[in-house]
Amino acid sequence: MIRLPATVILAAMLLLGLVAGGPAYAVRSPHSAPPDDVESEDTGLHLLREAAVAGRSRGYSGTQYVTAWGASGATSAVLEVRNVPGKGLTVRAEPSGSVRTADPGAPAGGMSSPSEAMLEVLARNYRVVAAGEGFTCGRPARLVNVLRADGTTAARYWLDESGGPVLRRELMDAEGRVVSAGAFVDLTLDPVTRGAAVPVMAAGGLDLAELPRLESEGRRFPRVLPGRLELFAAHDTPPGYLYLGYSDGLSVVSVFIQSGMLDEERLRGWHAEQRKGHTIWVRDPAGQETIWASGGHVYTVFADAPADMVDAAVAALPHEPVPDLWTRLGRGASRLLSWVNPFG
Repeated sequence: MIRLPATVILAAMLLLGLVAGGPAYAVRSPHSAPPDDVESEDTGLHLLREAAVAGRSRGYSGTQYVTAWGASGATSAVLEVRNVPGKGLTVRAEPSGSVRTADPGAPAGGMSSPSEAMLEVLARNYRVVAAGEGFTCGRPARLVNVLRADGTTAARYWLDESGGPVLRRELMDAEGRVVSAGAFVDLTLDPVTRGAAVPVMAAGGLDLAELPRLESEGRRFPRVLPGRLELFAAHDTPPGYLYLGYSDGLSVVSVFIQSGMLDEERLRGWHAEQRKGHTIWVRDPAGQETIWASGGHVYTVFADAPADMVDAAVAALPHEPVPDLWTRLGRGASRLLSWVNPFG
């Protein structure tokens, strides 16, 4: 029997894109991010990086509204957030009143402060261009568009002009439809302390330190999932989960694997769907939360990504009947099996 622990529920908040990135600090001026490569035409990348730095280093509080759309409908949440530099981001979900404080070392980053690791992946997969100025939640903002290779817009960002975090983000599918959106509806910035050092996440930030050990135990998994989702994190997570994080720089797909059988009777609020002959369980209309059993393991996926990207990632993971490949991958792993394919 598999239950969803608090760490997994926290991951859902993480994947809504609202958790600040971690430490590994260097001292830098909030406006001294490295300039973009002129030849890349990424005229907005340094603006997004500056906003990410502000999202980690500046205190603020506010209310965020997030929505994801899928084939079956939309899922929304209202979050009261409070960021305290050096201590992390406290998130209160309404109307449930549940409160979580983000681990300062969390690798995923998010809407308000994408991690340097995700920005690096973003630069590999997209062009980031400045797109003028505007307003959101009553604040002046700098606009940044993220473009695919074919020139279509994959995401839009509104960046606080007064040195605050990302104010609003929209992800779009290939047809130009908004499939995920998160925005502050109100924001209060703490005063800037003159002369204070500004903590900045060091370059890199990939959470793959445990990868050599996992591979030495015989656990193997692709470094990439469909949609150019790159592996940015791989480690064991209590109680007995293997966590794998993937991102293309905009979207995040997190996979938790645990040995055991899925107790379907306890999946209240989830509904079964048949996909290519396999049964998976989905909890939200946008399809961002799925769970299924395969080969003596339970796979749980939390995502902040377009529905078609989530479907492709889920389809790429092991399902019954388990191929011999996945059976062999389990050798040397007493608790968990492995499998497949990234800030803030």
